[in-house]
Amino acid sequence: MKNSTLLILLFIPFLINGKMIGVIDNSRICLNKESIINQQNSYSENLNLVAELYLSKSNIPENLLLKIIPKNQSEFEIYYGTTYPENKLSETAFFDEITNMIFEKVTVEKNEKFYLPSLQFASFADGEFFETFEFYLLMIIKIDRKKFCESVKGKEYLERNPMKYYYEKNNCE
Repeated sequence: MKNSTLLILLFIPFLINGKMIGVIDNSRICLNKESIINQQNSYSENLNLVAELYLSKSNIPENLLLKIIPKNQSEFEIYYGTTYPENKLSETAFFDEITNMIFEKVTVEKNEKFYLPSLQFASFADGEFFETFEFYLLMIIKIDRKKFCESVKGKEYLERNPMKYYYEKNNCE
């Protein structure tokens, strides 16, 4: 694809919930040409933007997908909250499809930007979604056990299961 064609595609606007948004570049999205969505947004704001893009069946920019990978328990609770009956997203496959999209960036596309965030994401495996998180964690380990061992060593999330369990099971020490 020619650079000029790519540039034109980056400026094509999307209509989401009555708001006009256009992709400016890989790190910014412009809403109504007045506000810029960037790294200063809260986790909830980024998750809401991803939800709007998902519901409108628009492409979710990679950098925005990275921003909604939970970094702590509080963010994971917000993300998991999309499955609660009172949340409109629970009527969709949002949680499953976005979770799969994140993990497949590592397991299928081999996208290095998602490697460490996906490991941290997998450390939140619990409850009804444990099997999905464990499935992807096992795929990541199978792809490169040594890389897994080196990557999680010393990380705070190594103390949580299933990370701790698979670290020990793979004799990473």
